[in-house]
Formats: sequence, structure tokens, C-alpha cells
Amino acid sequence: MTPEQITLVQSSLECLEPDLPALTTRFYKELFAREPGLRALFSTDMAEQEARLAHKLTEIVRTIPHLDEFLAHTRALGARHLGYGVPVAAYQTVGEALLEALAAILGDRFDAQTRDAWKLAYSLIAETMLQGAASRRRGGM
Repeated sequence: MTPEQITLVQSSLECLEPDLPALTTRFYKELFAREPGLRALFSTDMAEQEARLAHKLTEIVRTIPHLDEFLAHTRALGARHLGYGVPVAAYQTVGEALLEALAAILGDRFDAQTRDAWKLAYSLIAETMLQGAASRRRGGM
């Protein structure tokens, strides 16, 4: 990611801070509409899950410019998600749901450049989470 793309992702998330609960609610609505079977993976109260997502998304976006921290964080997250039973195919659906939720909540502020930056950021997040999951499968992490 370019420094400009990182800035777009970080600044758009900062704009969303007061609307993070709306973003996470919208995200799960989009996710379960796209893939209803994923709902069974969530045993916690959805309000608690939404708060966790808001916190985790903020942490991840904060670490993007710090590659070692970002990689360690997202790989560990991927290893945990393997333990939760998240299938590899779900990562694409999650990305689509996240972009849709961001577009809905940011509105006009989610222009083409911001969308592209978020798509790239999510691709990096998903790729490194999948690396973490693969490492756990092989007995690492």
C-alpha cells in the first residue's frame, strides 16, 4: 500500500469513529445476508461481537504502517479464526460485506480512491490472516 492509501484508510476509519457501532451492525447484516451459514460461527452476543470487531478493526488499521506489528497481529488473528471454524471461502464474503458496510456508512466520503485503498487493505489483512491459519494448521502458532 502507498502512504496515501494508508492515510485514506486510517482517516476514513477516524471519520467513522462515532459511527463504528453502525458500521459493525451493518457489516454483520451484510455478511449474514450474503452467507447465512456464517451466523452459526458466532456464539457470543452480537452486540459484544460488534464491539469486538470495532476494536479489532481499529487496532489493525492502526498497525498497517508498522509492517512487523501488522503481520504479527493479523497472522495471530488468522490462527484464532481457524480455531473458530472460519472457512477460507468466507474471507472473500467478509471483504465484500466490509466494503458494502463502509460504503453505506461513509456515503459520499467513500469515493473510488478510498474504496480502492480499503480493498487493498482488506486483501492484505485477509492474506496475512490466511497465512496465520495455514501456519496453525501445520502446527505453528
